[in-house]
Amino acid sequence: MISKPKNKISKGRAAKRALHCLLPFALGLVCLNSAAQAATQISAEKIAAYQAMPENERVRLLITLAKTHQSDDAAELIQHFPLQGEHAADRTLFITGLIKADHGDLTGAVQNYRDALADDPGLTLVRAELAKTLVALDEGDSAKHHLQLLEAEAPNETDAAGIKSFIDQIDANHPLKFNGYISIAPTTNMNNGSSHSTVYSPYFHGYGNIPVSQQKTSGVGLSTGVSVGYSKRLGNKLRAVVAGNVGAQIYKDSNFDSLFFSQSASLQYLLGKGYIAAGAVASQSIDPIARDVSYYSYGPRVSLVQQLTQRNSLNASSTFEWRNYGELNLQNGTASLNNMSLSHAIDQSFTFTVMGGYDQINAASKDVSYNTKYAGLSIYKELPMGITVNADTQARFSNFDEFNIITGVTRQDHRYIGSLELTKRDLNIMGFAPALSYTYTRNQSNVANFDYDSHAVDFRLTKNF
Repeated sequence: MISKPKNKISKGRAAKRALHCLLPFALGLVCLNSAAQAATQISAEKIAAYQAMPENERVRLLITLAKTHQSDDAAELIQHFPLQGEHAADRTLFITGLIKADHGDLTGAVQNYRDALADDPGLTLVRAELAKTLVALDEGDSAKHHLQLLEAEAPNETDAAGIKSFIDQIDANHPLKFNGYISIAPTTNMNNGSSHSTVYSPYFHGYGNIPVSQQKTSGVGLSTGVSVGYSKRLGNKLRAVVAGNVGAQIYKDSNFDSLFFSQSASLQYLLGKGYIAAGAVASQSIDPIARDVSYYSYGPRVSLVQQLTQRNSLNASSTFEWRNYGELNLQNGTASLNNMSLSHAIDQSFTFTVMGGYDQINAASKDVSYNTKYAGLSIYKELPMGITVNADTQARFSNFDEFNIITGVTRQDHRYIGSLELTKRDLNIMGFAPALSYTYTRNQSNVANFDYDSHAVDFRLTKNF
């Protein structure tokens, strides 16, 4: 029987052992001298015996035949005696996928497994077979995605450790990784400009309202980026990791274009279920028009990744940066960025994460120095019909250090961000699935220049499906 969410991987192993007991019957039921022999040539008594089997036993027998290189016999039986009942469609997809895999059609098998999971994301055995087949196709990123979902629902610590070991092996086999993306991204506010047209300052009564320095501007952009990473084990407990990223946003009006880079290097001390890391990070922004560095930062970072239980994991990091804004020298200074998140897996298809953090930005000018407290919630949920939902919400509260003589107030911002991403995970486009996201941002500020909202849509292809 194809596993439901409540079924455990260990039960699957027990079922496999039990299935071997059915093999003598299978050998007697299906003539193995010729793989092409029709099922209608099986004796009436053996056909009657197969038809008299409970549906679950038929499924177990078919899975055993497909997994013991007797897939032609399984194909004959399932063709002439189709499965029945509530779960027949998903079971047939799974068994037919096993048959395709045995015949060497791994791509076809993956599509069968994805179609079954599109209907029911709780099919543990199907997801496990999908991950294994993706590894065989050298689709490590997608395989890891499914293994990490399975890890949270493993029936015991031993099985969870086995899945984690499989994930580590995938990483070890691919120490050098490349990733890239390109997306179409329309937005109502590509420059985070003000929603207001004018602002009144109490220090300029005689001049009336003063136009804001930057109003929001809408446009359709192209967002693209490439990342590369390399990891190297230095012993039983140490691992070195380096990574680099480059990204760009391109609009019809080149004044809003952006080009940015980031780099990181760390030494990870491996724990039993995670690691502690120490290293350094750096980032740069390039003005595409002036072709000059408009911003750069660098500094140390420490982080912790720890699996607390099978269903709960903790991530925390703290970064200290020196920042330089080029000609905007009043913003030069330092930043302390601290965050923590806790993830809980309800089952293999449903995970939620709570997060929080505190940032302290110290600039040369105190009226642009501030601190930010924030909290958020994100949800990952696989739904029927092949839809995966990623929903995120975040609230950020920023308080600036000093009174600004131009605006006449000490600036305070309350920013609320909500995003929703939908992925069609059973639509495989050369190893990618299409994803469409929408993000709404509302920044409430007591300074009109920084009071704005924005709507943004992003369409891209993803490996996490």
